[in-house]
Amino acid sequence: MDSSHAEGLAETLHRSHVALVTAVPGHGATQTFTAWQRRTGDPFSFHEEVAVGMAHGAALRGHRAAVLLKAHGFLKAANAIADSLAAGTTAGLLYIVFHDPTGAHSDSILEIEGAARELNLPVHRPATSAAFSALCEALQASEAQGLPHLVVLDADRATDPAGADPASCAAPAVSYERDAARHVCCPLFASYQHAVLQARCAGQSPDAVERPVLPTVPADLPDAYRAPAARLVPLFEALAQVPRAVTTGDTTIGTLFCLPPYEAVDLCTYMGGSLPLAAGALAAGDGPAWAVTGDFGFVAAGHLGLLEAQQRGLPLKVVLLHNGTAQATGGQPVPPETVDRVLAGYRDRIYPLDQPSDPARCRDALDAAAARDGLAIVHADYT
Repeated sequence: MDSSHAEGLAETLHRSHVALVTAVPGHGATQTFTAWQRRTGDPFSFHEEVAVGMAHGAALRGHRAAVLLKAHGFLKAANAIADSLAAGTTAGLLYIVFHDPTGAHSDSILEIEGAARELNLPVHRPATSAAFSALCEALQASEAQGLPHLVVLDADRATDPAGADPASCAAPAVSYERDAARHVCCPLFASYQHAVLQARCAGQSPDAVERPVLPTVPADLPDAYRAPAARLVPLFEALAQVPRAVTTGDTTIGTLFCLPPYEAVDLCTYMGGSLPLAAGALAAGDGPAWAVTGDFGFVAAGHLGLLEAQQRGLPLKVVLLHNGTAQATGGQPVPPETVDRVLAGYRDRIYPLDQPSDPARCRDALDAAAARDGLAIVHADYT
């Protein structure tokens, strides 16, 4: 029996050295990912923002990645997509959206190309007959530009005969280099990252953009951040010594320990994104990987990354900074019972750190989590 268009798409991704494909069920995406699953056994993701965060984590670390989703899911993941543009990518990163032109498989008919272009996301919309070669071209363009690319395909064509042989392109000739100023999305670097994005979109070298001077933490931080960051010094001194391939941060003051002299965090995007970023690096073959999250970000979205790590059996290591407030966004309260409810399903994976001001206790908790086979959570209680 002839192969389907969806099978040709999956085979093209494989032949083009894509290391990680994530997907949320939807017409077109389902058929294509099911074909991918026959080779890898990878599960569907539950949420589009997590699927995007994982793929971005892999691609930043130098592994080609793709996300399969519908137009509505693209909008659900827009926060993570916008931050993937701000942070850029190392290896090719594709968002493959299956457009449902009649709305037969969707809540409504939705066109997302305009929204994507407003985000400065490069868009490819090939004819079905050219879709396989378009994936290869988009991967190579993504690597050359240092930005993710969007490929819009017709969902109704997924079950058609392939019509052409799968395409392929050479393995990526890129490698990850740590660069906190480009890869850690936070107010300190927002203007610089935007200028880098504009340069890339204009076809100019991002290296021509004047780089910011990195402050030291906590001494050079703004007044509002300095004292809260000082409380975290013993924990991040210990974390900086833990052997790891990558540490991802979240929208929390702890992420500022990406700065010297600690350099304990490497990547950061949207609120709650640290866990998907680290899970994506792990799924693509990098490890050990640690994720640092605050209690507000963890409750808001980060726990979705825990579900992904658990269903994939990934040995993700998490540091949860629990101070009872959303300190990075104005001090909004986080009720302790809320954190407890979210953690309830992971009781046997938690390593309590009740005295995070004690360097020895910090080292013990981190070492125990590092030695644990599989998922482990260091719950640092600052309340």
